[in-house]
Amino acid sequence: MRQNFINQKYSVVFDGYTERHFIKDFERKYQNSWEVTKLSITESLERIYNLSGTKLIDVICISNCDTFLTKFDFKVANTKESAKTSGNRCILDVCNKSLKIRVLLVYGKMHIDRSEHQETLWWKEKIMENFCLCCS
Repeated sequence: MRQNFINQKYSVVFDGYTERHFIKDFERKYQNSWEVTKLSITESLERIYNLSGTKLIDVICISNCDTFLTKFDFKVANTKESAKTSGNRCILDVCNKSLKIRVLLVYGKMHIDRSEHQETLWWKEKIMENFCLCCS
């Protein structure tokens, strides 16, 4: 799905909500490895065009803001799990017009209460409640 992204450098911003609610858990659990991981996520997403067509990124839908909601799988630096099997994900709001990527959620399996939600339902509720975004 390379046609969804432009072959230019995007600016990447981590939303305050994900910083306050989810990233702090990664910082606590992985300490120094988290900073390396966050930098790696940022650098990878700046060139999101190069990720399209891989198993690391999935375009989910066009949101109500005419941007793409996208899921990105990542691994934490210095861990043995792969990006796919780690269960660590980012939900992104990608705007081709402004070449900006807003990282809405950064979460892992530890954040989802599986007894109440499936992963997809969980993050869709989070982005609707906190960002008023949904798939159209």
